[in-house]
Amino acid sequence: MTDSSTTTHPNEALEHGPAIAEPVAVRGADAQSIVQPQVSIFADLEALRLSTDTAGVTGTRERLLHVPVSNPNRHVFFRIHPDPAMSLVTTIFEDKAARETFFVVPEMRGVLLGETKPVWLAMAITAQGVVLIFPISLPTDGRTNPWLETKRQAAELAKTRWVRMVADMQLGAYRIFEAEGELPDPVWPEQSFRELLEIAFKGRIIDHEDHPVVRRLRGLA
Repeated sequence: MTDSSTTTHPNEALEHGPAIAEPVAVRGADAQSIVQPQVSIFADLEALRLSTDTAGVTGTRERLLHVPVSNPNRHVFFRIHPDPAMSLVTTIFEDKAARETFFVVPEMRGVLLGETKPVWLAMAITAQGVVLIFPISLPTDGRTNPWLETKRQAAELAKTRWVRMVADMQLGAYRIFEAEGELPDPVWPEQSFRELLEIAFKGRIIDHEDHPVVRRLRGLA
């Protein structure tokens, strides 16, 4: 005998439409097989590459706060600005003990007679972009020597070529080496030479007789 309470009439099934299957959770190996692969962020390396010209400085502008007054390091190539307006023939005082260089104003040259040094202050820049004031000593009383001559020759050559300067005690002069490769042209700072001197000699200008350096040389301090 057929149980009429559990029998579905064919017309009734058509009225309700086809049965909708319940979603079935996929687990294990089947789930892994349908996972869409993710594109690696490193798939296009060119899109991620940073130009070496702007690496670390993109969107920034350097504020020049320190300008050394010194010879270029013996291991680095440097250039000298060819514009005469970017140099100055003047006098300085070198404190050997403190390893400091002071600018001496004209009015104090007589006070420090015998202690100052005549120099050609030239604006220089290294191949690494370090700006410095390069003091090239000038002969006194018309007397020169191989150290002065080779340093001056290096500075003159550096106006058009990348060079480095190495002191050779046995030779008694500087050896000058010219870069063999094609180094890029120097990128000079926007500051004027006056502004560079103000930065380089900040706090180190001998402009009056009560200056600590003058008092020390006179035995007053």
